[in-house]
Amino acid sequence: MNTTAKPRLQAEAAYENAHLVAQDLLECLRELLQDQPAPGNDEHPIHWGHVGNLSHINGLLSQAVCFLGGFDEDEL
Repeated sequence: MNTTAKPRLQAEAAYENAHLVAQDLLECLRELLQDQPAPGNDEHPIHWGHVGNLSHINGLLSQAVCFLGGFDEDEL
Protein backbone atom coordinates (compact mmCIF):
# COMPACT_ATOMS: atom_id res chain seq x y z
CA MET A 1 0.00 0.00 0.00
CA ASN A 2 1.46 3.32 -1.07
CA THR A 3 0.23 6.22 1.02
CA THR A 4 1.43 9.75 0.85
CA ALA A 5 1.56 11.59 4.13
CA LYS A 6 -0.18 14.94 4.26
CA PRO A 7 2.27 17.79 4.65
CA ARG A 8 2.13 19.31 8.10
CA LEU A 9 1.70 23.04 8.29
CA GLN A 10 3.74 24.91 10.78
CA ALA A 11 1.58 26.52 13.44
CA GLU A 12 2.41 30.04 12.26
CA ALA A 13 1.40 29.31 8.66
CA ALA A 14 -1.79 27.56 9.78
CA TYR A 15 -2.64 30.49 12.06
CA GLU A 16 -2.04 32.99 9.26
CA ASN A 17 -4.32 30.99 6.96
CA ALA A 18 -7.04 30.72 9.63
CA HIS A 19 -6.78 34.47 10.28
CA LEU A 20 -7.26 35.24 6.57
CA VAL A 21 -10.27 32.92 6.43
CA ALA A 22 -11.78 34.67 9.48
CA GLN A 23 -11.29 38.06 7.81
CA ASP A 24 -12.99 36.79 4.64
CA LEU A 25 -15.90 35.41 6.66
CA LEU A 26 -16.23 38.71 8.50
CA GLU A 27 -16.39 40.64 5.23
CA CYS A 28 -18.97 38.19 3.86
CA LEU A 29 -21.02 38.61 7.03
CA ARG A 30 -20.83 42.40 6.70
CA GLU A 31 -22.14 42.18 3.13
CA LEU A 32 -24.92 39.77 4.06
CA LEU A 33 -26.04 42.03 6.92
CA GLN A 34 -26.19 44.99 4.55
CA ASP A 35 -28.42 42.94 2.24
CA GLN A 36 -31.02 42.28 4.95
CA PRO A 37 -34.42 43.99 4.69
CA ALA A 38 -34.41 47.64 5.68
CA PRO A 39 -37.19 49.42 7.55
CA GLY A 40 -39.41 51.58 5.38
CA ASN A 41 -39.40 49.29 2.35
CA ASP A 42 -43.08 48.97 1.41
CA GLU A 43 -42.41 46.07 -0.98
CA HIS A 44 -40.80 43.97 1.77
CA PRO A 45 -42.12 45.20 5.13
CA ILE A 46 -40.28 44.15 8.28
CA HIS A 47 -41.97 41.39 10.28
CA TRP A 48 -41.15 39.58 13.52
CA GLY A 49 -39.31 36.83 11.67
CA HIS A 50 -36.74 39.42 10.56
CA VAL A 51 -36.38 40.56 14.17
CA GLY A 52 -35.86 36.97 15.30
CA ASN A 53 -33.27 36.33 12.61
CA LEU A 54 -31.22 39.39 13.55
CA SER A 55 -31.58 38.59 17.25
CA HIS A 56 -30.18 35.13 16.57
CA ILE A 57 -27.27 36.61 14.60
CA ASN A 58 -26.62 39.11 17.41
CA GLY A 59 -26.45 36.26 19.89
CA LEU A 60 -23.92 34.38 17.77
CA LEU A 61 -21.86 37.53 17.26
CA SER A 62 -21.91 38.21 21.00
CA GLN A 63 -20.52 34.73 21.60
CA ALA A 64 -17.71 35.36 19.12
CA VAL A 65 -16.89 38.76 20.65
CA CYS A 66 -16.80 37.28 24.14
CA PHE A 67 -14.65 34.36 23.02
CA LEU A 68 -12.12 36.65 21.34
CA GLY A 69 -12.27 39.27 24.10
CA GLY A 70 -12.08 36.77 26.94
CA PHE A 71 -15.13 37.94 28.85
CA ASP A 72 -18.70 36.89 29.61
CA GLU A 73 -21.76 37.98 27.64
CA ASP A 74 -23.10 39.88 30.64
CA GLU A 75 -20.04 42.15 30.37
CA LEU A 76 -21.07 43.42 26.94
